[in-house]
Amino acid sequence: MSTTVFLIGMLSIIMLLWANRINERLRIDANISDAIMDVHIRTATAHLWLEEAIGGATEVDAGKIFADLDQAIELVNVTLNGGKSEHDWIPEPIKEPELRLRAENIKSLLKNLKMIGLVRIHSPQRSGIGSDIDQRFNLLFKEILGKTRELEYIMEVKEARNAEKSRRLILGILVIWTFIVIAAAAGLWVKERQQKVAQEKLLKANEQLLCQAEELREHRENLSELVEKRTAELTAANMLIRSEMAERLKTCEMLKKTESQIRDLSSRLIDAQEIERKRISMELHDELGQALNVTKLRLRLIEKGLREDQRATREDCEELLKYIGHIIEDVRRLSLDLSPTVLEDLGLTSALRFLVGNLAKSSGMEIKSDIAEIDHIFLQNQWITIYRVIQEALTNICKHARFENASVVIHSHDDKVIFTVEDDGIGFDPEQALMKGVTDKGFGLTTMNERVRMMGGVFDLWSREGEGTRIRFTIPTEVGDA
Repeated sequence: MSTTVFLIGMLSIIMLLWANRINERLRIDANISDAIMDVHIRTATAHLWLEEAIGGATEVDAGKIFADLDQAIELVNVTLNGGKSEHDWIPEPIKEPELRLRAENIKSLLKNLKMIGLVRIHSPQRSGIGSDIDQRFNLLFKEILGKTRELEYIMEVKEARNAEKSRRLILGILVIWTFIVIAAAAGLWVKERQQKVAQEKLLKANEQLLCQAEELREHRENLSELVEKRTAELTAANMLIRSEMAERLKTCEMLKKTESQIRDLSSRLIDAQEIERKRISMELHDELGQALNVTKLRLRLIEKGLREDQRATREDCEELLKYIGHIIEDVRRLSLDLSPTVLEDLGLTSALRFLVGNLAKSSGMEIKSDIAEIDHIFLQNQWITIYRVIQEALTNICKHARFENASVVIHSHDDKVIFTVEDDGIGFDPEQALMKGVTDKGFGLTTMNERVRMMGGVFDLWSREGEGTRIRFTIPTEVGDA
């Protein structure tokens, strides 16, 4: 059985390494896709500002226009040769000959667009709107947008295939580990059953010994022989029990090792979830956010072109601009919830204070905070775990508690840091909540408890109907110093 578990474990490790390689490829493809999207956005922005500059807008900086075009050309070079993009490092360039040919074509078109743009900006009288140069410029711009969309679509398809491979591997790993746990539990049950049988045999042997004692009174001349025979039987039974106890201890050690491996897998799954959230957040911010900003600029340009007698249309444009502004704010909020970049920018303590202030502002309720400086206590890669637990607790309060006052208190005491999130809301019955299924109560409390346990901490929940809720967890400081 141990050989089988070892072979399955080695197979799981190989699959994990394979999944990690696919995820790395997925990240590289996502970075290349982001760089192509940035080329798309910068080209569109440069085109928009150039048209405004030729149209007579004095506030437009011509240097910014061609800086955007130069940056777009540089981004294409990064996708071809590797290097630092606007968002991340691209260690491996595009390798497929067809994709490289498409990127080279886009780079050539961008250079031509820049040359025509220079002609137009220096000779606006003969290259204004409707001129031959303007038409060539617009056709070249449309061709660049079309080719970037095609290249981006190809990269997205490739990224989707790699993501599907990664999901299948993760599912395979989960199935393997489920089999290991079931096999180990079955082995333990068999060993316990064998021990019970051995104990029953021992009891039967003892009963036989009592019978033999009666026989000893009747057969005193055979006393020595009978004692030696019974002693040999008992010795054999004791050796059998010791052997089975050793097997049971070995099985318990194997179960502990399996539990540790499952916890390690859970940690990897949580890390993969954070990476996926960060990727989705970047796509929301960079792709959808930029597209909305460009749309807003376009709409503002349309509004400027309206006549004085088109007042109703101008008001509609203003309403639409306000609506787009709200959408942009919602996108930014969603992006921040998915990937709190404030952690990297300001640190854990400032990020938690920002989170409390932002939730208090959005909910319109009072949330007090007393947060000590804890950045130096924990490692930077542990910040996201603490942030997610506090975020989940506050989100549950805002959604379900119906509170008037809430508080977040974080302080260091001796060799541990104590985190407390409390409210005076409607509360609930913890035992009843734990008895519900996953569909009823969700993964919130379970996920918070698991994240705290992964850091070596202790999670405690107290709540009573009508008296509020208190979530408290402690994390030893040596975890951060390790």
